[in-house]
Amino acid sequence: KAWFCVSEAYDAFRITKGLLQEIGSFDLKVGDNLNQLQVKLKESLKGKKFLVVLDDVWNDNYNEWDDLRNLFVQGDMGSKIIVTTRKENVASMMGSRAINVGTLSSEVSWDLFKRHSLENRDPEEHPKFEEVGRKIADKCKGLPLALKTLAGILRCKSEVEEWRDILSRKIWDQPSCLNGILPALMLSYNDLPPDL
Repeated sequence: KAWFCVSEAYDAFRITKGLLQEIGSFDLKVGDNLNQLQVKLKESLKGKKFLVVLDDVWNDNYNEWDDLRNLFVQGDMGSKIIVTTRKENVASMMGSRAINVGTLSSEVSWDLFKRHSLENRDPEEHPKFEEVGRKIADKCKGLPLALKTLAGILRCKSEVEEWRDILSRKIWDQPSCLNGILPALMLSYNDLPPDL
């Protein structure tokens, strides 16, 4: 099994090296030679049943994808490669069935948000946070990462006014921030201490 976060900048060397490290076959002697790394990965997977997850793929260049995919063709029957992406053209370029993951309902969003933001609070304090918390959860638009990230920040905020401050920020009015970052994630980034 191997899980590797590909992300925006596609780098065949980094991906191959990361997958080798994940499956425990990385050899320092191979060094910085992409071809040697690819041969090592192919050999490591040959005849074995595996599950590889390539997370957050953005690159829709078919030739680069095909070169990477060819590293896995000698695996045993039943081997799987799962690719996660937010880009439809990446999913269609892969040439297999795409499964669209929907957003959470308002109630499930609130449950997730509440679990991570109010977990250590006295139950009698919850009513004053619930009204504001539900509005913040709604602004996360059913996206689990946004809900959990922002809830983690608010977990440390003991005053309801601090929650209201987050709710009233103008960033919520923007569809997305720089580079497509969701407002909820940008708020959590902006809340980091200056030394980080």
